[in-house]
Amino acid sequence: MKRSVKRKRYLLVAAGIVALAIAISLAPSVVEHWAYAAARGTNQADRELLVKLSEKEQLSTLFRTVAKTVKPAVVVIRVKKRVLLPESRLDPDEFMRRFFGEGDGRGLRRRMPRPPRERMRIRRGLGSGVIVDAKNGYLLTNDHVAGDADEVEVILADGRKFQADWVRSDSHTDLAVVKIKPDRLSDAALGDSDKAEVGDLVLAIGAPERLPQTVTAGIISAKERRTGSRLYENFIQTDAAINHGNSGGPLVNMRGEIIGINAAIISRTGVNEGIGFAIPSNMARNVMRQLVDSGKVVRGFLGVTIQDVNEKLAESFGLPHSRGALVIEPAKGGPAEEAGIKAEDFIVAIDGEPVDNVNELLHLVASLVPGSKAKITVYRADKERTVTLKVASRPENEAEARRPGPERTETGKDGLRVRTLTAELARMSGFEQDASGVLIVNVDADSDAAEQGLRPGMLIERVNGRKIASTKDFGEAVAAAKGKGLRLRVVIAGMGRRYFVVSPK
Repeated sequence: MKRSVKRKRYLLVAAGIVALAIAISLAPSVVEHWAYAAARGTNQADRELLVKLSEKEQLSTLFRTVAKTVKPAVVVIRVKKRVLLPESRLDPDEFMRRFFGEGDGRGLRRRMPRPPRERMRIRRGLGSGVIVDAKNGYLLTNDHVAGDADEVEVILADGRKFQADWVRSDSHTDLAVVKIKPDRLSDAALGDSDKAEVGDLVLAIGAPERLPQTVTAGIISAKERRTGSRLYENFIQTDAAINHGNSGGPLVNMRGEIIGINAAIISRTGVNEGIGFAIPSNMARNVMRQLVDSGKVVRGFLGVTIQDVNEKLAESFGLPHSRGALVIEPAKGGPAEEAGIKAEDFIVAIDGEPVDNVNELLHLVASLVPGSKAKITVYRADKERTVTLKVASRPENEAEARRPGPERTETGKDGLRVRTLTAELARMSGFEQDASGVLIVNVDADSDAAEQGLRPGMLIERVNGRKIASTKDFGEAVAAAKGKGLRLRVVIAGMGRRYFVVSPK
């Protein structure tokens, strides 16, 4: 009996050990199964939550509606430009002629020169545009897309093609108006770009990389941007993707209104890096009106060379602040000179409207009607005064930039090595023969002069208001400053005059 009981106990213990071993071996899979079931349940709950949230989501619906509203007005622009090229060196006929010479009628060939032949090449391009007046068939695009083209073809969103009746452009703003036949066109409304704010949602629509009707989304990253490539720039910056082919297409707000014409990007690779620029719609509207009405854009003109002022310059001139535009010199016989505006006047307002910088001044003056009178508020000798002048029309031809001449060294201080300007140096450096001053021939890399932007080839004509005609004058002026900052009036060949303030080492 006792043996039977003991055997049962042994059997129970053995069974327990086996059960425990099995449980231990099965534990990972059981735990994994439980974890999977829990995760699956959570994922299903998330899916159900997304379904509920998507019923309230409005952004996709908004983007979709804006795109459907504007896309019928967005077009592809194909252009052709005839370019004359000299005869190619690889032209087979030319190669044979040069190698064997010309025939002389006796089976012999003479080697003789022949004037180069001109060849015609067709250069093709592609961009975007947007119809803004369906009734009259007017669409906006960029000057660099269609401005100098010989043939312009407009392809609508529905696939129809039109040849442009005419193209009128303005290189200063990079805008062009294209006229096509007003046959069942759709247009988009021009909005008020002044009301656009940083952070606003926008869509860019166009034909990047030959992909028509492409829509990209982003926000307004900044306003009043300049790249320096055009005279009149006041770009809206956006991170909506803009690539090759987007030029001329619209940047639209969430009301389906055009607030900009896409024009440029900043990129190290040549493709979108999130820094795109659009011409404000208010600027485009004004330019378009003038191009349609008269075929050209007429802008106000004061006849002054101006520059922005930093804190150093403001302190040097004794100005109360740096908000404004410094007159470097008035043009001879121009409106500003005739009205009494002088070099070193500091313009702070036009007709009572404050001016913060050169860019604002350019746009304010451009909006003035030629022949009208304007009140210019300036600081002169620590006093504010108002000058009234008659606004002129900006000349169409701008001076072409010229390169500075070669570098040679003589003398200098404060990081600058200069040489007295001679007639020969003036000719070689691109200055007028009657120019006077000292030519910068070297700038120490670790000097404040280099940091402020002074470069070899620039001409120093004044130091702290003192006229400079030689290296001797320059040395005396530097010595008279007694280690304080030097206010230099500098001439840049072909680009006019600018002021710089340079601190000693």
